[in-house]
Amino acid sequence: MHLLLPIILVLALVFGPGWWVRKVMSRYSKPDDRYEGTGGELARYLRDGFELQDVKVEETPDGDHYDPQEKVLRLTPGNLNGRSLTAVTVAAHEVGHALQDASGYA
Repeated sequence: MHLLLPIILVLALVFGPGWWVRKVMSRYSKPDDRYEGTGGELARYLRDGFELQDVKVEETPDGDHYDPQEKVLRLTPGNLNGRSLTAVTVAAHEVGHALQDASGYA
Protein backbone atom coordinates (compact mmCIF):
# COMPACT_ATOMS: atom_id res chain seq x y z
CA MET A 1 0.00 0.00 0.00
CA HIS A 2 2.88 2.37 0.76
CA LEU A 3 4.23 1.80 -2.75
CA LEU A 4 0.96 2.59 -4.51
CA LEU A 5 0.97 6.36 -3.88
CA PRO A 6 4.54 6.94 -5.20
CA ILE A 7 3.76 4.85 -8.29
CA ILE A 8 0.61 6.89 -8.97
CA LEU A 9 2.57 10.14 -8.50
CA VAL A 10 5.33 9.03 -10.87
CA LEU A 11 2.79 7.97 -13.51
CA ALA A 12 0.98 11.32 -13.16
CA LEU A 13 4.27 13.22 -13.55
CA VAL A 14 5.30 11.18 -16.59
CA PHE A 15 2.00 11.01 -18.49
CA GLY A 16 0.09 14.01 -17.12
CA PRO A 17 1.82 16.80 -19.09
CA GLY A 18 1.41 15.00 -22.43
CA TRP A 19 -2.25 14.31 -21.74
CA TRP A 20 -2.82 17.96 -20.78
CA VAL A 21 -1.11 19.26 -23.96
CA ARG A 22 -3.21 16.96 -26.16
CA LYS A 23 -6.38 18.09 -24.39
CA VAL A 24 -5.59 21.80 -24.80
CA MET A 25 -4.52 21.40 -28.44
CA SER A 26 -7.72 19.54 -29.20
CA ARG A 27 -9.84 22.20 -27.51
CA TYR A 28 -8.33 25.02 -29.58
CA SER A 29 -8.39 23.21 -32.91
CA LYS A 30 -12.02 24.39 -33.22
CA PRO A 31 -13.40 26.48 -34.83
CA ASP A 32 -11.52 25.60 -37.98
CA ASP A 33 -11.80 29.11 -39.42
CA ARG A 34 -10.77 31.31 -36.51
CA TYR A 35 -8.04 33.19 -38.43
CA GLU A 36 -7.69 34.60 -41.94
CA GLY A 37 -4.54 32.67 -42.78
CA THR A 38 -3.58 29.04 -42.41
CA GLY A 39 -0.80 27.59 -40.31
CA GLY A 40 1.23 27.01 -43.48
CA GLU A 41 0.77 30.59 -44.60
CA LEU A 42 1.90 31.87 -41.20
CA ALA A 43 4.94 29.56 -41.27
CA ARG A 44 5.94 30.87 -44.70
CA TYR A 45 5.32 34.48 -43.62
CA LEU A 46 7.50 34.07 -40.52
CA ARG A 47 10.14 32.15 -42.45
CA ASP A 48 10.39 34.98 -44.99
CA GLY A 49 10.31 37.66 -42.30
CA PHE A 50 13.23 36.06 -40.48
CA GLU A 51 15.06 35.49 -43.78
CA LEU A 52 15.04 31.71 -43.54
CA GLN A 53 14.53 31.15 -47.29
CA ASP A 54 16.52 27.90 -47.20
CA VAL A 55 13.80 26.37 -44.97
CA LYS A 56 11.00 24.63 -46.86
CA VAL A 57 7.47 24.19 -45.52
CA GLU A 58 5.72 20.96 -46.43
CA GLU A 59 2.91 18.62 -45.40
CA THR A 60 3.51 15.38 -43.53
CA PRO A 61 1.33 12.71 -41.94
CA ASP A 62 4.07 11.93 -39.39
CA GLY A 63 3.57 14.77 -36.92
CA ASP A 64 4.59 18.40 -36.78
CA HIS A 65 8.34 18.97 -36.58
CA TYR A 66 11.32 20.86 -37.93
CA ASP A 67 14.02 18.73 -39.55
CA PRO A 68 17.34 20.56 -39.06
CA GLN A 69 19.29 18.23 -41.34
CA GLU A 70 16.99 18.73 -44.33
CA LYS A 71 15.97 22.30 -43.33
CA VAL A 72 12.29 21.41 -43.66
CA LEU A 73 9.42 22.52 -41.46
CA ARG A 74 6.79 19.77 -41.65
CA LEU A 75 3.19 20.26 -40.57
CA THR A 76 0.31 17.80 -40.46
CA PRO A 77 -2.53 18.54 -42.91
CA GLY A 78 -4.75 20.00 -40.19
CA ASN A 79 -2.06 22.43 -39.07
CA LEU A 80 -0.74 23.25 -42.54
CA ASN A 81 -4.18 24.04 -43.98
CA GLY A 82 -6.06 24.83 -40.77
CA ARG A 83 -7.10 28.27 -39.58
CA SER A 84 -7.52 27.38 -35.91
CA LEU A 85 -5.56 28.65 -32.92
CA THR A 86 -3.83 25.27 -32.71
CA ALA A 87 -2.78 25.41 -36.38
CA VAL A 88 -1.17 28.84 -36.19
CA THR A 89 0.40 28.17 -32.79
CA VAL A 90 2.00 24.91 -33.91
CA ALA A 91 3.28 26.56 -37.09
CA ALA A 92 4.84 29.43 -35.12
CA HIS A 93 6.37 26.95 -32.66
CA GLU A 94 8.03 24.99 -35.44
CA VAL A 95 9.36 28.19 -37.05
CA GLY A 96 10.92 28.88 -33.65
CA HIS A 97 12.90 25.65 -33.97
CA ALA A 98 14.11 26.75 -37.42
CA LEU A 99 15.21 30.07 -35.89
CA GLN A 100 17.09 28.24 -33.14
CA ASP A 101 18.82 26.11 -35.76
CA ALA A 102 19.74 29.13 -37.90
CA SER A 103 21.16 30.99 -34.92
CA GLY A 104 23.13 28.02 -33.63
CA TYR A 105 21.22 27.68 -30.35
CA ALA A 106 19.47 24.42 -31.22
